[in-house]
Amino acid sequence: MEQEKIDISSKLYNTPFVEQVAFNLEQLEYRYNELVEIDTSDKENQRLYLMIFDSFIVLFRAMFLETGDKQYTLQNYFKLRGQNNVADKIDTYLDSYFYDWDTISIKKVLKFIADKFVCHIDPISRIDLGMANAYMAVLNNPYEKNNIRNIMKQLFDIIREGLDTK
Repeated sequence: MEQEKIDISSKLYNTPFVEQVAFNLEQLEYRYNELVEIDTSDKENQRLYLMIFDSFIVLFRAMFLETGDKQYTLQNYFKLRGQNNVADKIDTYLDSYFYDWDTISIKKVLKFIADKFVCHIDPISRIDLGMANAYMAVLNNPYEKNNIRNIMKQLFDIIREGLDTK
């Protein structure tokens, strides 16, 4: 399945805050584009996938899942541009259900993976490990509605819309 390359960081304006957001977005785009190129059906590539996924999820967490006005998130970027509606669309999408049959949100799934397995070294239970494996299976499955490709497509469509309207 051919995946569209993401490239929107060049549309951001230049201020110190925005330069940092643009750099972070460029890095996120790069890591995402590298991630989706990996053929995980080849066992030799599975460790590479996890390594790049870890790098991607750290930046994703920082850019979309952090809270507070001082964070360099895309939501704060759009709020500073007076586009609270775009920031709200990002948050609304991330708060939508990860599964159609469960109430856990996309945000909670990605934050769980980032916090429990990548950004922090927290104690994990067998249940945590099983949940993480189930979430990762969905994120990597091209036939799942909320796989990583579709999540990123939805987010970048919202971002593009915001950048094109101002």
